[in-house]
Amino acid sequence: MLRRTARILIVAALMFSIGLHWVVLQSVAWAGMLVSYTVQEGSLLTGMSQTFDDAHPCPLCCAIKKGKNSEKKEPRQADQKQKIDLALTFPGRVILTPPSPMLSPLPDFPQAMARRAKPPSPPPRCGSRCSSLG
Repeated sequence: MLRRTARILIVAALMFSIGLHWVVLQSVAWAGMLVSYTVQEGSLLTGMSQTFDDAHPCPLCCAIKKGKNSEKKEPRQADQKQKIDLALTFPGRVILTPPSPMLSPLPDFPQAMARRAKPPSPPPRCGSRCSSLG
């Protein structure tokens, strides 16, 4: 139950963040206008044409338009105040230097010398341990 409620809240928050609530409200307004204009005029075709032309807006459509416009204006004003210039500057002249000389080889430590030695020839044969493993 808690997981389901959390998912619903997350979906609602995402819907509001991308402005989908205006689409839902506009759809509800158009549905209401379509029904009322169709009943008033007596024709579905006339009701549809009056619903989707901008000459006959309902009060809900006017409120939606005001809400969208006020929502769009606020972020622009905030962006202008907090605008930061991120121009990259480069010096007039760049001097390239060759890489430092290679490191000298490692000193001869006994562990390094032991690893460089070849394995004994012929390789040791398996004694009593191999027969007990098989």
